[in-house]
Amino acid sequence: MKNSIKISPSIGTLLALPVALLTCASANAQLVSYESFAGYTVGLPVPGTSPSPTVAGYTGDWTAVDWGGQWPTVIAGPLTYTGTGYANGSGNYISVPNAAFDYADSGRMYRLLDSSLLVNSSTSGTLYLSWLFQSGNQGATTYQMLDLYNTDTADANRTFTAGITQNGGNSGTQYDFSVNEAYTSTGVSVDTAVHLFVARFNLSATAGADSVTVWLDPTLGAGDPSGGITTGGQNIAFDRLAISDYDENLANWGEIRWGTTFDSVTITPVPEPSTFALIGLGGLAVLLRRKNRA
Repeated sequence: MKNSIKISPSIGTLLALPVALLTCASANAQLVSYESFAGYTVGLPVPGTSPSPTVAGYTGDWTAVDWGGQWPTVIAGPLTYTGTGYANGSGNYISVPNAAFDYADSGRMYRLLDSSLLVNSSTSGTLYLSWLFQSGNQGATTYQMLDLYNTDTADANRTFTAGITQNGGNSGTQYDFSVNEAYTSTGVSVDTAVHLFVARFNLSATAGADSVTVWLDPTLGAGDPSGGITTGGQNIAFDRLAISDYDENLANWGEIRWGTTFDSVTITPVPEPSTFALIGLGGLAVLLRRKNRA
């Protein structure tokens, strides 16, 4: 028996607003969450802005956890990706500066996902996540990643991660990712360019039937592109997104987007924050359908 997300009366009212009010939002209806780091205090660590600005798909504040005290800091202006067709944003980005190679100059922070984006054993549907990443690549690189965790930020509960790590067996010389701590290299050498990561989560309520596909700098403009690396036969669950850094290199992240299609997180023009508040309320109500595990 299948269970569907029920739209509350308040959201139903929103969806019934005059078409003219939602004209600006219609093109972005499948972009569900957009973290542009606008609204944060430039020059301060992300966990230093309290309360964290409201962003659709997230709840609570960014929380500093694990390792040392070098948390990503908000830098004015967006990262810019030069790949053909990508819809660059106009917010800010976050950065961990060059520092000594030790725990004191490293850090991890996370923010909880709300009920619309968290994934558990009964979640089914398709969800896309994209973000921009840039590494300084100025010496030995150990860990510069965007992570998804479930329950807490212990390594055993890290269900997805992508960026640069020595765990993949390539000594931090290639971009890689992992699903449930099994690492795979993209085969692309680390450099100092801004790169676009896209991950597709195909989710099923059947045990062992989830899969993840990762693209690095894919061809844009025609839906899901060819290429990409798929890891299947998985059980995926996550309730928080984290940014982790443990190295001696500059690392930058920006434009974290969740959506229901590949194009929605890559080529769809991103809305202004005020418009996105409307998009979020409508999109979150219909993002994923859930059914009970048999």
